[in-house]
Amino acid sequence: MRLLPRLSALAATLILGSVFAAGPEPEAPSVTVPLLPGEPDHGDLARARSILHTWENESPEKAVRRMQVVYWTPADREPQPEYRARLTRVMQHIQGFYRTQMTAWGFPGRTIQLDLAEDGQLRLPVVKGTLKSAECSEQDGSDGQAIRRDCLRALRETGVDGAKETMVIFCNLAEWDPDKRTMSHHSPYYASGDSGGGTAWQVDSPLLDAALLDVKDQRLNDRQYGLISLGRYNSIFVGGVCHELGHALGLPHCRECEAARNTRGTALMGSGNRTYGDELRGEGKGSFLTLPHALKLAAHPQFSGSVKQMRTPAQVTFSQWKFDSTAAGLKVSGKLVSGLPVHAVLAYGDPEGGGDYDASIAAAVPQADGAFSLLLPLTETKSKPAVLSFVGICANGAATASVWSSQAFSLGCRIDDSGLYDTALITAVLEVKEHAAAARAGTLKPEVLSTLSPAAREALRRLALPDTADGKLPPAAAPDTVNSLALSDALAAKAATGYGGVHYDRTDAGEPLLGPAGPASHGLWAHAKSEFSYDLGGRWKSFTGSCALLQSGSGPVLATVALDGKTVWESSVIRPGMVKPFKLDVTGAKTLTLSIDGQRGIGSAHSAWLEPLLQR
Repeated sequence: MRLLPRLSALAATLILGSVFAAGPEPEAPSVTVPLLPGEPDHGDLARARSILHTWENESPEKAVRRMQVVYWTPADREPQPEYRARLTRVMQHIQGFYRTQMTAWGFPGRTIQLDLAEDGQLRLPVVKGTLKSAECSEQDGSDGQAIRRDCLRALRETGVDGAKETMVIFCNLAEWDPDKRTMSHHSPYYASGDSGGGTAWQVDSPLLDAALLDVKDQRLNDRQYGLISLGRYNSIFVGGVCHELGHALGLPHCRECEAARNTRGTALMGSGNRTYGDELRGEGKGSFLTLPHALKLAAHPQFSGSVKQMRTPAQVTFSQWKFDSTAAGLKVSGKLVSGLPVHAVLAYGDPEGGGDYDASIAAAVPQADGAFSLLLPLTETKSKPAVLSFVGICANGAATASVWSSQAFSLGCRIDDSGLYDTALITAVLEVKEHAAAARAGTLKPEVLSTLSPAAREALRRLALPDTADGKLPPAAAPDTVNSLALSDALAAKAATGYGGVHYDRTDAGEPLLGPAGPASHGLWAHAKSEFSYDLGGRWKSFTGSCALLQSGSGPVLATVALDGKTVWESSVIRPGMVKPFKLDVTGAKTLTLSIDGQRGIGSAHSAWLEPLLQR
């Protein structure tokens, strides 16, 4: 079947360029989308616009930061047909999406900037790669870096430092059989970045074309998504470009709340990469940009046209936290101090499992004194550990975290069986963070310690103890009067970690062991690859505890427990936010061995054995 180059009305408008009027538009007085409970109100948004306007227009530094779009093709391939015209339509459609969404949230004229040639199409350098097609794998990060290096070299030859720009790389690694109408690809397909620059790896194919988003009567068989329409294919893959570009601009994943799902569609940075343009075929509401992420992008140099202090990092200090769990969500308030104006605070609530695609999101606009408050919607998840992350967004575009929540100010907590956040656990984490330095220095006063929660008291008490095995006995030598023994109080026959050395009840940096569910009262720093072995002497009956990545880690890792050389427990793969508990019978066992191995090397494998306890 021949592919028909049909254009939807929206696609035709985008291609003609009427949506892309040059130059900044005046600031809107308010949003054009009905606001939902928990979102900043009209007054807050007006204050955010005022903060940005003041920053951008006092001693202004203006410049157009154009997106660097590059076409990479393997050494043994030529570009796909009509690649330049098709990808111009793709990028202009995405430019229109961001413009429309930002306008709806009261930030008109702000969108990505494209570099167009005199013929109205993208300046799209073609880079012949150092790799051949068969040498590439979508799962291999090293391939993506090799492709990026090829593109950076090509840009340098034109006088552009791509490492300091936002770059989109279309990789010519699709396999299309027009006779069988089958499609597959083995392209890198991910992204990361911040306001100073980023990279998004995308896949090109002969079918990738925003002008085909509304096509319902032509079908293909995609290796991953099965039998789908041509329009559905482009929803997924044009939407994928838009979604991954969001990562390159510094946006993490998030999920829309139920009310937004019913009225607006799917959040772009959630599953919106698969629903982009669904409305053009009458198959759904399509995708939308959340208000918190619009606030973040409003200050991005690509969107604002301001390069004033764009390389100055965000340094924001939070304090005076208060949390109140309600049926509507988690009410959060606090205060911040920053060297740069802060126009937004973003909050994420990410329950265990599901990656971070199911993270709820909220935003606040600080008052002049730095005070802020927000309502974080419920996550639709119950009885799971969760991580709360808070990000300060500065008027120059810099943020205290870009894509990954582990970079943010984070608090481990738990969602109870009624779906509410456990604020007692949140308080314990805050107490530990606040008093850790004094505990390490031995200056934490007993009267202060006595006012803290039990979990925080024990974690801080242990943090004040020497970080050494001196004076400890192996479990086999523990007196009979000792009925329970924390492993951090026992002497190991062997103790080794993959990074940072051996540490008891703290990390290699001397910080408390903060797992996904909050502070551990005791534990072992066990950065992969690690192994701890203990002589039990057959004198213990049970062994309990859990294994997890600390809030600073991304892993993933795999943990095992062995008795007398035989594995008796394996965690399955541990990712951020996961806690893997165990309860084992060790009756008669002579040797206990704990091992943690990195599943993708040892980078950021900040893992720990949390509250490992032997009992008689």
